[in-house]
Amino acid sequence: MKMKTNWLCIHIVLMLFASVYAVGFYGLHFKGLEEPAWIGTRILDQKWMQQPIDHFNHRDNRTWLMRYYEEDKYFNGSGPIFIMLGGEWTINPGFLQSGLMHSLAKQHGALMFYTEHRYYGNSKPTQDISSDNMQYLNVDQALADVAYFIDNRKIQMNISNSKVIVFGGSYAGNMAAWIRTKYPHLIQGAVASSAPVYAKADFYAYYEVVTASLKRHDAQCATDVQTAFDQTEKLLASKGGPKKIRELFNLCENPNVKSTNDISYLMNFLSEIFASNVQYNKIVNGKSKISILCDTMTNASIGKPIERLAHLVNKEGDCIDVSYLEFVKKMRNDSWSSNPMKQWYFQTCHEFGYYQTSNSNQSVFGTLFHLDFFVNICTDVYGDYYENHLLENGIRRTNIMYGGIIPDVRNIIFVNGDVDPWHALSILHDINEFSPAILIHGSSHCQDLQSDDNEDVPELRAARERIKNIVSIWLQ
Repeated sequence: MKMKTNWLCIHIVLMLFASVYAVGFYGLHFKGLEEPAWIGTRILDQKWMQQPIDHFNHRDNRTWLMRYYEEDKYFNGSGPIFIMLGGEWTINPGFLQSGLMHSLAKQHGALMFYTEHRYYGNSKPTQDISSDNMQYLNVDQALADVAYFIDNRKIQMNISNSKVIVFGGSYAGNMAAWIRTKYPHLIQGAVASSAPVYAKADFYAYYEVVTASLKRHDAQCATDVQTAFDQTEKLLASKGGPKKIRELFNLCENPNVKSTNDISYLMNFLSEIFASNVQYNKIVNGKSKISILCDTMTNASIGKPIERLAHLVNKEGDCIDVSYLEFVKKMRNDSWSSNPMKQWYFQTCHEFGYYQTSNSNQSVFGTLFHLDFFVNICTDVYGDYYENHLLENGIRRTNIMYGGIIPDVRNIIFVNGDVDPWHALSILHDINEFSPAILIHGSSHCQDLQSDDNEDVPELRAARERIKNIVSIWLQ
């Protein structure tokens, strides 16, 4: 009995540790939104399903094991199937224990699954993540994985008549919309949260939205951020300026002003301090991340705006390495233990783009990180093949295959928050009466997929209720 109790405690600790894994888009320097923590004493063991490495080459009979979680405590034997789609992260059972889908499952007696995306977490189709081996990492293959998963589970569990509703946030929100479009005979509805379904290389609107979100909170905050970035750019161009930048931001070396990649990397790093906090504008004890940022950026007692910016940089302990070459060196690591950013960036290089540049005069984050910088990462990390022409063709293909911003679809709910920069590439107006768009004022990335919280803005709670009502109609 003691051994069993100890094992349970260890399992809970491990699951709580796993809850720090992120959901949704990474930056070069920040992780995505945290999933709900696993709660309760009910243990959900990870499960595995065999999948083809290549769904579209029948001469290739190689297979791999896809990881997933299953929760059947509400399932009455004839209820619907709800699937949370994993994206560019490691899954844990949190969404099967709480959140919007869990609430709906309890209401409708649904069987719940959470599927892990190939090449992320513990779903490893190949020996390593070299560029050659990642040729099977794309959304076409990932959607086929889910389609085969649905077919397999229905056959194995003898539940062929159960309706299927999929849920997804961020890139997985794209997947939810696209799998409903591509496999309508398998999926009867989809909730696509914070889904940037329009692929685009130069996503300059990202920092326009970040800027607008700062201004909405405090116009002076946005002004001081712009001043800070202007001061940083002037220092970089002045004699002795790079040394002052190193001392101010606790960098390991003086910025190499002769390398446009190094300067772009530095300025992108500073910008992502704001991007990560605005994108996941969590509210704790009545104070949002944006509010905390702006409290610092408007605090004249700290010093000039550039000094306030430096105050936001984590300067505790070791110096900060902003060398482009060191970043590329780490990204070239082909082992599974490397940062999952390598897999996600690979997808952006040939399918989506989504590069958050400074190419807009409506942004307050300077002028020094352009599209070329992000494409250079593609070629320097994955090889010369991954250049601008491949990127343009891949983006065009994605928008042709999946509809871009004008898909002809039914039974898809597109949900976005207007604080979230990614809403600029999503569906913001009703496509038809069967595919509504919900834009939540004051909400950020994927917040609708969580459970109700006392800190939620009223529009967010109302949006969740509307989603529940629509899904209930689909299940009639």
